[in-house]
Amino acid sequence: MTAPDILQEIKRRVAFVAPNAAGVQGIRVRGVCKRAVRTILLVLFNLHSLAYAQDPSLFVSDANGKYGVRNDNGETIIPEKYASISILPDGSFLVFEEDPGWPMIMNRQGEVLVSKTNHIAKVLDAFDGHFICQYYKDGQLADLAVLKARDIVLFNFPSKYIHAEFVKDSCHTFVSAQTLIPGERLAVDLDGTPLTGPENVHFDHIKGSFRPCNGYVVVLKNHGHDGILFGVYDIRKKKMIVLCDFSDVVFDRESGYIKAFDKVKTLTYDLYDIHGHRVRTWEQIDSSR
Repeated sequence: MTAPDILQEIKRRVAFVAPNAAGVQGIRVRGVCKRAVRTILLVLFNLHSLAYAQDPSLFVSDANGKYGVRNDNGETIIPEKYASISILPDGSFLVFEEDPGWPMIMNRQGEVLVSKTNHIAKVLDAFDGHFICQYYKDGQLADLAVLKARDIVLFNFPSKYIHAEFVKDSCHTFVSAQTLIPGERLAVDLDGTPLTGPENVHFDHIKGSFRPCNGYVVVLKNHGHDGILFGVYDIRKKKMIVLCDFSDVVFDRESGYIKAFDKVKTLTYDLYDIHGHRVRTWEQIDSSR
């Protein structure tokens, strides 16, 4: 029975249960309901199986000391001819043709995303076709870089950065790199645009995205004697909306304005619109209450 046939059978059986069914008909009704429930479960199972068949799980396989990738249907995705294969966080594969040798990155269809001619040594993190890679130079691990399929180098980190990872949330994802100095970080967008560091002195870190997602993030900067202060940054236009001069900033969903809390009188705030224009001061807000 196909999925459409099963759905029609559910409709037929559920419709058979008359609204005035009672008394001696109760047993018959309950029997029909049980069969309908079983049919619904069968539909769910078939739909799950259909989805599973369309995107079966993949696993690293081996034959005669060589490695490849197959799916649960036994189909070959990557032929078993490589020295080693490992799975990356985004489900793609780091593939070594020789050992020792330079690896390449392949997707779940067996297509090469990053070729071995890039001479990467390892992959630190992977997300949505983007890869944080580390080069090998003079006998040791060296500089970090963000690469994108296919073979596009988006950003090369200065040599002082020793680790990087993708910072992910439901609104925005970026790369955050760290030096040996605690707190010294550099954030880079997925298009390779630096968000922090010497290229962007407006803020040091991204605290998080506004909810609901509207393209703006809360950022912070260490102002030394004044401490950590917060502002608002437009991720899409790559510009500051509210400078980091407040003890906190909060997006007010009801009004659509940004509450920017005073750095001294931290329970008071001014209202800014989404373009960064101040629309009301605390005095105006307080006097209208």
